[in-house]
Amino acid sequence: MTPTLKVIHLVCACLFLGNVIVSGVWALLAERTRNHAIIQFSNKMVLITDVMFTLVGAVGVVWTGHGMAVNFGGGASHPWIQWSYWLLTFSGLIWLFVLVPIQLKQRALLKQYSEITEEYWRLSRIWKIAGAISTVLPLPIVYFMVTKTV
Repeated sequence: MTPTLKVIHLVCACLFLGNVIVSGVWALLAERTRNHAIIQFSNKMVLITDVMFTLVGAVGVVWTGHGMAVNFGGGASHPWIQWSYWLLTFSGLIWLFVLVPIQLKQRALLKQYSEITEEYWRLSRIWKIAGAISTVLPLPIVYFMVTKTV
């Protein structure tokens, strides 16, 4: 396991976790204004940064993590590795199949109407709940990585 692989892994983890947390804060603060233009801008930026940071970070974490797991006997050799895979997978599935589709629906509503519709707010409530779950799921992985036993 090279120090370079570890550094790439940590940078990707920071990109991933940082953006996951910040995206929720951006959306929450924008929606508190109830200003259509601000909410629309926030929605656009969350979608862009999801690709730039969340997706790139997640792919990088999986790639480097899998590469480093080989040094510990592979992904099935330790419970902390298995838990890490599962937690990141569940978080990613929520992001891919719940959060992103909601963001795209919200984007369409914001483009279609000059006012924020009740449908937008309904989707926002679902996004906040699913987003909170998706954000919390990978946090134990940080603990596992720091306290792992080999």
